[in-house]
Amino acid sequence: MESSQPRLSALDGLKLPLEGARLLVRERSLWALSAVPIGFSISAIAVAMSLLVAYSSELYSWATLWMPILEASEWYTWLWIGPAKAVLSVVGAILFVAMAGVGLLAAFLVANILASPFLDALAHRVELIETGRVVDDAPSGLLGSAADIVRSLREELRKTFFFLSVVAVLSFLGMVIPGAQLLTGPAIIGFAIFFLPLDYASYALDRRRLSFRQKQQWLGSNKPAVVGFGAAAFLICAVPGLNLVALPLLVVGGTLLALRHQQS
Repeated sequence: MESSQPRLSALDGLKLPLEGARLLVRERSLWALSAVPIGFSISAIAVAMSLLVAYSSELYSWATLWMPILEASEWYTWLWIGPAKAVLSVVGAILFVAMAGVGLLAAFLVANILASPFLDALAHRVELIETGRVVDDAPSGLLGSAADIVRSLREELRKTFFFLSVVAVLSFLGMVIPGAQLLTGPAIIGFAIFFLPLDYASYALDRRRLSFRQKQQWLGSNKPAVVGFGAAAFLICAVPGLNLVALPLLVVGGTLLALRHQQS
């Protein structure tokens, strides 16, 4: 179907998580549905942070494996070796932080799987609040509820496998090709930014029975808003404290994105 809504800008997409936060605060009926995903988020972050601390040296070594070892053979060579070492240290720190952010994002994907029935119900409630009705092609009644739970779990597993497969391939290339981290690191972040809108808008899109190809077309039909929302989502997942409420916050924002940029 053609979009019935005006095209959203990158700024519109960037602001959707904030709008979702306001909706969560205002609508008490969403609080109970948000509580369980927050509990899963706390557990996922605790495990991920423990692993990051335990293996921080290995992660940093992988991120900086491509860097040359600079040694000063004469005192005057420090005129260029000193600044070069400083630049490499900054680049290494940036790559390490980026990879740590991707690690936290992977932890959130695990929490997504566990909390998917609650997140699906949250998206359902948000759509009802926003539009007064819910588009859902599943059977009604108990059979429909069971189908929704199975569907949300299946789709979350499918999305997670897709994300981890791409990240694994890029990570492998970064390990076996010297210097490839300079490309694979940003590529992983860029992929995550495009993936997050798909992940968090999918609860509304799945009820409309969109295929994976149709979801990809939906993503590509308004890249500015998708990139804006994805960038905001990535930052929310990476900011300590704020990431504790990331799951319900981003599902609400992703549902708003799906409702305001509908296409089939």
